[in-house]
Amino acid sequence: MELSGNDSFTPQSSSTELSIEQEIIINKTLLTHESDGHRVDCKILFQAMENVMLYASNSNNTVDVRTLDSIESFATKETLEHCIYKLSRAILWECHNTIDMHARTLLLLEMLGKYRWDAKVVLILTAFAISYGEFLLVLEVYSPNSLAASLALLKNLCWKNFEALRPQFKAMDMLIKEMVELAKCVVRFEGLPLQLVLVDDHDCTLMAAAKSKIYLATYWIFRSTLTSASQITDLIAMKQEQVNSNITVNAAWGLSSLALMLSRLLGCLRMQVDAYQERIEQKLYKKLMVLVKDQTKADNQELLQLFFSLNDDLPLKDSSSQAKVGISTLKDKVVMLLVSKPDLLPIEQTLLLLQQTHEHLHNNHIEQDYEIVWVPISSSETWTLEEHISFNYLSNSLPWLSIRQPWLLNSTVVRIIREEWKFEERPLLVVLDSHGSVSNYNAINMVLIWGPKAFPFSGSKEKQLWEEENWNVKLMLDGTDHFLTKMVEGGQNICICGSGNLDWIREFESRIKKLKAAGLQLQVIYVGSRNSTESMQTALADINKDSSFTPIKFRFFWLRLEKIKDSILQAGQSQTSFANYETLLNQVSELLDTDDQHTNWAVFGSVSSKDFVMLKGNKVMEFFDRVPDWANKVGTLGSVGAIKSIEEVNGAVTCDHTTMVPYDEGMSQGTVVCDKCKRVMSAYIVYKCDPSRTNVEC
Repeated sequence: MELSGNDSFTPQSSSTELSIEQEIIINKTLLTHESDGHRVDCKILFQAMENVMLYASNSNNTVDVRTLDSIESFATKETLEHCIYKLSRAILWECHNTIDMHARTLLLLEMLGKYRWDAKVVLILTAFAISYGEFLLVLEVYSPNSLAASLALLKNLCWKNFEALRPQFKAMDMLIKEMVELAKCVVRFEGLPLQLVLVDDHDCTLMAAAKSKIYLATYWIFRSTLTSASQITDLIAMKQEQVNSNITVNAAWGLSSLALMLSRLLGCLRMQVDAYQERIEQKLYKKLMVLVKDQTKADNQELLQLFFSLNDDLPLKDSSSQAKVGISTLKDKVVMLLVSKPDLLPIEQTLLLLQQTHEHLHNNHIEQDYEIVWVPISSSETWTLEEHISFNYLSNSLPWLSIRQPWLLNSTVVRIIREEWKFEERPLLVVLDSHGSVSNYNAINMVLIWGPKAFPFSGSKEKQLWEEENWNVKLMLDGTDHFLTKMVEGGQNICICGSGNLDWIREFESRIKKLKAAGLQLQVIYVGSRNSTESMQTALADINKDSSFTPIKFRFFWLRLEKIKDSILQAGQSQTSFANYETLLNQVSELLDTDDQHTNWAVFGSVSSKDFVMLKGNKVMEFFDRVPDWANKVGTLGSVGAIKSIEEVNGAVTCDHTTMVPYDEGMSQGTVVCDKCKRVMSAYIVYKCDPSRTNVEC
């Protein structure tokens, strides 16, 4: 019975200088390699394989299960499942073959000759993990489980002296861990953008030495896989009287020796990979930091290439067609990188962002000039199953482009996003202009407030928009609902009523209905409060049925106010505050503070006049009591001016504003309204010297 195999090569110490034996192994291994671009999504497949290996070794580990159809395989007609199945069968077949272990290893390598080196090691370990995991699973549960016991009996695994086999299992466990760690190094090396450091002959020499270690590591991973599989096969065939024999001792020693050799090779290769990764990250970081600030670039392609296409020519995904997309589709466009966790944003923020971009009324005019690309960033270095599920669902549902494999983003890119762009938990919308320079480190507020009207979404554009804004009903409602936006733009009188008290809202509604019956033209929107319960929102939806202001629109309204305040404060912090900064900040803060204080309120206004009036607390119902006084003044002052003119209701501070009206012959007594408080001004006569009259002395 052959436990360790007929080795024609003895494992050598992994030093810097390669031995003749190692050079022969490398040359033989290279002869099996005919890569034509066959690639596998190694990172996810590696995690799935590692989970099986670790669970088999330690039952306390949690298992992260993913289906193979979620793992991409490129440039091959063969399915990943079929490839892994063929490999697992081949491993078992080679275990029974009579040729030596070296020849068996080369045969397995030839089966994966068309794959890259990282794909080779991940696929062979995945194929082995199936047999190994099944073997140890049966051993683990056969005593308490009748089905497992029957399988163990059929597999001849019911040894009476299991303790005698523990050294062999422990040695195999050590070997498997070294195989997994060595494979991890190969995957890391193959994922590095090595073109960034190949600048001279010295670099090329060092790279050739590192690649030799990769070839050697690949060979010994394959060979160790065969050795471990042979051990499992021999254990199944072992008779009871052989359990305590020298056979098990020799087998354990052989596995331990192989594990030690792999450990030495791992130490050497890991140092080289770490050194290359550090050097590449430093160079990539410096280059990216220069590019994001360089205003003289011809276009955005070089920056986006370094960000997303170092290892993938088609790094983006179009959700509508599920097509793989290259970065050339973004050329000469303003690109907004939506950076968030894989579960994106809070639901109302996601929906409002969709409405303000993809579904906005003005979007058709500029939709070819900008593109949103979703860049999800995991909270940890390794993506969880929940994050994968969330990303797959959202990236297939949202209308924007997304990074197709965000878990493969270069660590330097993630570092820039976290450290330079200050991404933590809250989402960012980083704007790159058509030349690939950062023009806004977070445009999410301005997009949620103005939608495509904020194009090109730069910091200077945000300041310009605020300088043109006034606090009025249009600013409060614009973007929350297309129907209301058209209504407001049409000049109709609007009342926004807010309260967390449903009884008070019903009384307000009752009084408004009486006014409408008397001929008042007024559209009322009931927005509740920021913390309205679901039952409250349902009741408000029924009250708002004439305006189609649904519960999600309530949340849009309050989210919009919060983003308005955030945007104004952000402008102040960046020292780009605008002329009416204090006024707008005070107005939005007053409304939000009123809601926080659980105070009832109502705002009256229209777009035909940029004016508005806000009544709070008891003043709202006092207004209804003074409706006759108000109605008498509507024709002259307008609805808002008439409310302001009722001092008892308005509760305003005495206004001392004055204005000069030139006197004309035949001028009759008229009404003048104050520009500030909107009340009717009292008339006073002022005499001024007229220099044109020479007969009057001054």
